[in-house]
Amino acid sequence: MRKDLPKHSRDCMDMAGKLPLALKALDAGISPQELLVDCAQAGGLHGKGDGSLVAADGRAEGIEIKGAGLKRGKKCSFAFKGIRVRGTSWKHLFLLGRESEPEGWSTASDVDGCMWLGYVGRDRYKQALRGAGRSEREQQDATVTPGSSRSWLGGAVEWVRLKDLTRAWWDTKGSAVNSICVEPSIKAQKNLRCARKN
Repeated sequence: MRKDLPKHSRDCMDMAGKLPLALKALDAGISPQELLVDCAQAGGLHGKGDGSLVAADGRAEGIEIKGAGLKRGKKCSFAFKGIRVRGTSWKHLFLLGRESEPEGWSTASDVDGCMWLGYVGRDRYKQALRGAGRSEREQQDATVTPGSSRSWLGGAVEWVRLKDLTRAWWDTKGSAVNSICVEPSIKAQKNLRCARKN
């Protein structure tokens, strides 16, 4: 994750999302036994997945992690590429959007001031696909803005600034391992400072 790596090349690397999520999760008190992140680019210990969320009883559900920078010409819209349903088993999708490039990639404080974390459960993601008339058989790109529901996926994503990630916020996702259905707070979505008309 050296600093001079071109932006778009970095976006093609899962590590641009995996590393910030793992660093901040540890900082927020989320143990590696609860969030397992596979460091492999493809074909790692978790097969086609990027890791797992693990419940208290040891049951694990797959996760997908996507990282993206700002969409060109936008102040707070992120363009995530290649989200797949077909041939995957993930239950939880995490979106890591970078407003700017971090000064470093070693600690949570290096990355959390310039990033947003978005969450979508698989069922809710599929509902968004159907609502937009998109196919589950094809991989999808999504441009999303925190606090905005204007894009096809926007209304399905629950957002938090990475620096504001807390154990309490995370636990709502951990509970989804037992009953998958996390409804975003409409009030919280409207209060996001990043919401703009795009």
